[in-house]
Amino acid sequence: MTAPTSATISARDRAVAEQRVASNPAVSAFVAASAGSGKTKLLTDRLLRLMLTGAEPARIQCLTFTKAAAAEMALRLQRTLGEWVTLPDTALDAAVTALQIPPNDQNRAAARALFARVLDLPGGMRIGTIHAFCQSLLRRFPLEARLSPHFQLVDDIEARLALREAREDMLARAELDRMEALATLAGVVSALQFGELIARLDTQREAFAGALQGGVAALRARLAAELAAPADHAALMARAVAWPAEGPVRDTARLMLAHGSDTSKKLAEAMLDWLGRHTAERAARWDDWETLFFTQAGKSASIDRLVSATVEKRQPGSRDIIAAEQARVRALQEARHAGAALDITTALATLAAPVIDAYAARKTQAARLDYNDLISASQKLLIDPGAAWVLYKLDGGLDHLLLDEVQDTAPAQWQI
Repeated sequence: MTAPTSATISARDRAVAEQRVASNPAVSAFVAASAGSGKTKLLTDRLLRLMLTGAEPARIQCLTFTKAAAAEMALRLQRTLGEWVTLPDTALDAAVTALQIPPNDQNRAAARALFARVLDLPGGMRIGTIHAFCQSLLRRFPLEARLSPHFQLVDDIEARLALREAREDMLARAELDRMEALATLAGVVSALQFGELIARLDTQREAFAGALQGGVAALRARLAAELAAPADHAALMARAVAWPAEGPVRDTARLMLAHGSDTSKKLAEAMLDWLGRHTAERAARWDDWETLFFTQAGKSASIDRLVSATVEKRQPGSRDIIAAEQARVRALQEARHAGAALDITTALATLAAPVIDAYAARKTQAARLDYNDLISASQKLLIDPGAAWVLYKLDGGLDHLLLDEVQDTAPAQWQI
C-alpha cells in the first residue's frame, strides 16, 4: 500500500499528527497555536504519556498563567484518570493507543493505578501558577531567600490599599522639592493616573531601583543626555523668540502678504502679528507660531503651498527662508518635548521613590509579600552565588517541566 502524501492528509489529521509528536515525552517542544486549537489538551496528553511511561507524578511540575487555567488542567487530569479506572479493557486500550502507548496488560494496569497514585500525592499534582511555584519555593527556602519563615502573602486588594496609604502619606508630608514635582505632574495626569503610574513602577521595582542609583539628580542627568534635552528651558525659549534670521522671515512674510495667494496671505498675517509682539508675549504664545508651519496632524506643511509661486518668482529664495524657519521650529519643538519628558519623568521619580520605599518597608515590617515580591525574591534566590544548594534540591525533585500560556510570561518569570 502506498503511504499517504501530505496532499491526501486532511488539515485535521495533520494537526492531530503534530499534536502526537508534541505530546511525546521524549522530545522538548514549543507549541504555538490559536485559541481553542487544543494546546491545553496537548499538554494534558503529554502529562498522561509521561506518567504512563514511568515518570513519577511527584517529579512533574506544570506551570500555567492563571489559577483558573491551573484548575482546568487539574480537573481534566482527574476526570481522565477517574474514567480510566472504570473503563472496560477495549475502551481503555483505545484511550492509551490514542496516546501512542501500546495496549497491553501492564499499561492497562498502570493506567488504572494512576488515579490512586495521584490522589495519594501530598498536596496533589504540581499544577499551578508561577506565583504559586515561587511561594512554594520561598516557603521551602526562606532563610536562603533572607525572608521570615512565617511570611504571609498580600492579595491584590490589600496591596493596592497599602500602596495607596503609602502614597497619601508621602503627599501629606511632601517637602518643597516634592511639591514642585507634584505641580509638574498635576498638569499632565489625574490623581487616579498618578496612582496607576506608581503601581506600574512598583511592578518594575528592581529596574526602577537600578535607575535611581545615585539619586534622582543622577537619573535626570542621564536622561537629559539620552534625550538631548535642553538644560535650561528659559534660555531655550529666549533663543526661540529672538533669533538672527528673524529679519529675513519678517521680510518674506511682508512679501507674502502683498503678493501671495490667499493661503500665503493668511499665513503672513499671523506671522506678522506674532513677530510684532514683545519677546515675553512671543514666548507665551509660542504654540501659535508653531502651528503656522505644521498641519493639524503635526506634519510639516508644504512649503510650496505656504509660499506661492508668485512670491518665489518675485523674490527667489523665499521658500528656502520659510523652509529654514520651519526646520528651526521643528527642532525647537522636539527640544521642548524632550525637556517636558525630562521634567515629567524626574517629577514622577521624585514622588514614586519614597512611596515604593515606604510600601516595601511596611511589608518587611509585617513579614508580608505581594505577587511581585514572590517573583523578585525567587529570582534573587536562584541566581545568588550561594543558591547551589537550592538548585541541587530542586534538581533532585523535578524531572519534567510543562508550561502553559507562556506568551503571557514576563521576562522576570522567564528568568526563573
